[in-house]
Amino acid sequence: MTETVTDSDVIHRTYTELGGDDISDVDLVARVARRVARPREGHADSFILHAPLEVLARAALLPWVAPAGRPMARLRLVAVATQFEAQPAMAAAAPSVSEQSPENAAAALVAALSSADLEATDRAALDLAASASGTPLTHLIGDALLPSLAAAGHAPIFLYQLPRVSPRGEAPTALLRPLARELGRFPQLQLKWVQNRPATGGSAAAIADALASVPQLGVPGSTFIYPLMHQVDQQVAPELLGPVLGGVSVDDARPIILRAAARAMVMGPAEHAPYGWSHCLTMSQAALEIAPGLKDPSLGIAVAASNVVGFLAALADAPIPTTVELDSPGGTFTAAVGNGMTSAAARGFHAADDEVGAIRTEIITEACARHDAHLVKYTLACLDAMAVDPGGARLYLAAAATLLAHWTAIVDPDDPLAT
Repeated sequence: MTETVTDSDVIHRTYTELGGDDISDVDLVARVARRVARPREGHADSFILHAPLEVLARAALLPWVAPAGRPMARLRLVAVATQFEAQPAMAAAAPSVSEQSPENAAAALVAALSSADLEATDRAALDLAASASGTPLTHLIGDALLPSLAAAGHAPIFLYQLPRVSPRGEAPTALLRPLARELGRFPQLQLKWVQNRPATGGSAAAIADALASVPQLGVPGSTFIYPLMHQVDQQVAPELLGPVLGGVSVDDARPIILRAAARAMVMGPAEHAPYGWSHCLTMSQAALEIAPGLKDPSLGIAVAASNVVGFLAALADAPIPTTVELDSPGGTFTAAVGNGMTSAAARGFHAADDEVGAIRTEIITEACARHDAHLVKYTLACLDAMAVDPGGARLYLAAAATLLAHWTAIVDPDDPLAT
């Protein structure tokens, strides 16, 4: 009788092959990341596109997982690699690396991306990975990649997370390869209005007013990133944001933009939580946080604000309130999550000071035990937002709790580690 080999068996076997319990988190991340750095054949689906970002998010959260949750969190990291490698690999071997300066490699990558030459893009991405560590990538290619809506507009998330997640280099810069290939596949997908915008005349208060005045346009036939952003690119975003962004610093813009995105998760239509409101924060945050490393930091603010406008215009069915009013449900945080998204949000929002650490750990641990890439990406984004905008900390905790409650209520039939 032939024994059936399940996906779970493959994941456990791969975990053992990679070193299992005998290797550190850093070594495990490094070995998983190397497996996810080789592009797959054909147009990337959502999993392939998110795999490098999921590895980075899980790696960043892993040190904060509760001890009892660490075995599953490590297996989830390995599961990304096994699922990634189950997809058809590129037929050709990796191109040889040519030695050149980071600046020349970056210029070659930008040129290859604009020409939609996928082979040239892959060569240039490898050359850049070999010549530059994760830290300077934003300065080298950030201004060129930031307006791109190819690869679901996720290039800024990669540029933001890579250097901070892997300061020792455990996640190689070669993780850029799968992302670069998707960017090069559709170079025409761009957020265009941000290239010509006023340089002065803005204020943080005016940005807040603009984000509170986004019209409800409805979904433009698809909830994919490009249609949502294209819908506001020609008129709505430039009219709302053009007069208000000029001269505003990242520090002043950050709380306005991040809080608007987090409020959408807490108070926007619940059906858009997993893929709409989660991206509203992660994409906007990344553009803001890489802005200081850009040649033109104001570009990061413009893209971040445009992302929020695009999501609000398409997915909100009414203006999102500028203040959060939630009654505390009392009881434990675990019970609140089990009672649904609104209950979870309210419990996080009203957490006492001495509860925040435990709730934070519970959210991280539960997120890392689950199958979805968007959940770990969003959890990390909320924790980062709490750190840089402590005045909005309870809002970001409520937002993270909201998405956790959404996924807690769902049994994922595609989960390879479901028990």
